[in-house]
Amino acid sequence: MAAIIDRNLCTGCGQCVDICPVEAISLGDDNIAVVDPELCVDCGQCIDECPVEAISLD
Repeated sequence: MAAIIDRNLCTGCGQCVDICPVEAISLGDDNIAVVDPELCVDCGQCIDECPVEAISLD
């Protein structure tokens, strides 16, 4: 299961994009993080990096 971004909490800081080892996260046109579920390996690094706790594994 891929990481899930809470769009209401994401500030678009890009820290999750920078930390993702498989480049599964990008910032969308609205500057909100988007996860590619085909690339995400559920490592959880983005969860630890997010300063507003907008990312979870469900």
